[in-house]
Amino acid sequence: MTEGYHYTGCGLDYVYLLNGYTLHETAHGQGVSIKDAKQLHERIALDIIGRPHSLRGQEVRFLRSMLHLSQEGLARILRQQRGSVARWEAKPDKKIPGSADTALRMFYALKVGGHEVARKLVELIQEIDELEHRLHTLRNMQLKKDPQWMRTAA
Repeated sequence: MTEGYHYTGCGLDYVYLLNGYTLHETAHGQGVSIKDAKQLHERIALDIIGRPHSLRGQEVRFLRSMLHLSQEGLARILRQQRGSVARWEAKPDKKIPGSADTALRMFYALKVGGHEVARKLVELIQEIDELEHRLHTLRNMQLKKDPQWMRTAA
């Protein structure tokens, strides 16, 4: 397809915008401004979960980002290993397993539909991810030369 703007900024290789965007020159080359990108991404996500085609790695990454989850967080929801989610996302055109496909579609639909349990689950997993990130940061050794090399608190 050559009509419209090929919008790869969402991470999907098949989205073309017919309007709702403005091209402009920047110091780094041509740039684009998307009108109401949040609403656009929500529309794309709903289209993805409603399609009869199997989800592929690029759709998994897109839906995960729309849910504001880490790979670990999505893996928890889908009862998978983080490595599985990472492998799916690393192969953007490869189909994911059917059970994970169905679970991700249903969970996304529940979350955007305002289902309380889905909302609370995402919030809890985001909190766990943040705590794990802080713990990882605390375990890292940070040194500062002032005037001797001293360990600093995170």
